[in-house]
Amino acid sequence: MIELNLTANTEPKKRILEYLQNNVSEFLADKINNGTPFEKDGKQLINKKTLSDFMKYACDEARKLAEKGANSACIEDSVVYGWAIHYFEEESIVGTLYNADGTEYKPVVKAAAKPITKPVVTETKPKQVQWSLFDMVNETAQESEVKDTVNDTLTEELDTDGEEFTEEEKLDAMRQVAEEEQSQAIEAIVEEPKGNRLYQDYKLYQSERPTAVVALRLGDFYEVLGENAVMLGNEMDLTITSRDVGLKERIPMVGFPYHAAENYFAKIVKKHDLYIIENERDTQFIPSLLCVDNRLIDQDTGEIIDVTPIDDCTEKRQYVQPKHDQIIDYLTELFSNEMEIKLWR
Repeated sequence: MIELNLTANTEPKKRILEYLQNNVSEFLADKINNGTPFEKDGKQLINKKTLSDFMKYACDEARKLAEKGANSACIEDSVVYGWAIHYFEEESIVGTLYNADGTEYKPVVKAAAKPITKPVVTETKPKQVQWSLFDMVNETAQESEVKDTVNDTLTEELDTDGEEFTEEEKLDAMRQVAEEEQSQAIEAIVEEPKGNRLYQDYKLYQSERPTAVVALRLGDFYEVLGENAVMLGNEMDLTITSRDVGLKERIPMVGFPYHAAENYFAKIVKKHDLYIIENERDTQFIPSLLCVDNRLIDQDTGEIIDVTPIDDCTEKRQYVQPKHDQIIDYLTELFSNEMEIKLWR
């Protein structure tokens, strides 16, 4: 049991604390005991979290699951424990902020701005503007560039009979050129956000195994993002939350603690390929049990319910179909010593 610097003065808090002490890693325990670096208002602070703060977070999560208009919701213990791991693991969740000297951080309250009184404007005669030779040269060069662009546009649209364009046609061409330049300028300024480093890495892993569910290890948690998160949430009755990945909107996310990951992985591979990412060098691909040796297997009973052309399986899964001994290796690796193998002849 790992000692944690958390105060539990109620029975629910004591149960959460006991669970954390028995299940957190040393890495997460260090986060809980010492806090994590956090930057705010240009200052380097320390973000520490308490069980009281977590209870408020859990209540907010429960309200999201409650039926519309309901004042309460029944949440399983395993879900609440999962929330606890996620709450103390996720560095973007703010608890209580402290300065480097250990004192609690107090945000600086800016003084209210004094109302601005409009100055009395007196009418003055416009000053005569003195133009320099360089201004005239620059302006002439810009006008020449626009005219060249317009002339190019008009040349492309020149009638076959070689007739000159009217002033109205020239003005239309100038407006067209101006609109195109403005549109290009806006596109250069307003660029679609690509997301943060975590999201870019996740997309890269997903591109390596397009048909698989990618489970990314983040501290003491595995997370699945995007459409696969919504799919697993509906299939496995998991709580669908969201994560800020640097896009315009947060994306769906489901997660589960690493110490219970084998149970979740076993459920996932009943229907889907699974790609587990521990870190950049430690990855593991587990194929789905639905399509093995060109046989479609019932996910609950294990009964062979259909025979699928092996080419279809290979094309869909993008890997070579495993042999029987490979299947046993997959199951042994997945269930460890909890699986009993019986052979029928």
